[in-house]
Amino acid sequence: MMKSAAQHADPGALTSSQQGHEQTNKAERTPNRGPHGHPFVSESQEGHPIFEGVIFLVVIASALVAISGNTMAATVIVSVAAIVSGVLRLILRKKSPWKVRSVAFDSFIGICLGVGLLLTYLSIQLLL
Repeated sequence: MMKSAAQHADPGALTSSQQGHEQTNKAERTPNRGPHGHPFVSESQEGHPIFEGVIFLVVIASALVAISGNTMAATVIVSVAAIVSGVLRLILRKKSPWKVRSVAFDSFIGICLGVGLLLTYLSIQLLL
């Protein structure tokens, strides 16, 4: 009588579905990890609604200024908001009003976004 491939396999070996289930269980036991092993991210832990509301109002104000024809002022408004939020994250660290990733990452993104917007706007103005 012929044995199937499953019967020839090592009885101690796990099938791929068992391995996947075992990895999922391991990820569930790991703190701050979701069921798929990815870092747990929650909107409730990312920032304060008041700070997010202020940034929303800054963006709306910037859009209105840009619509009125003053694109330089609109760019400066968004740039300053980005730089200030990056510096706030750097100074306040764990008490920061917004958190996405690490302090270094969040600060770098905020500050570089602000500086990058200003440099991009100024370089376009030099070309015109």
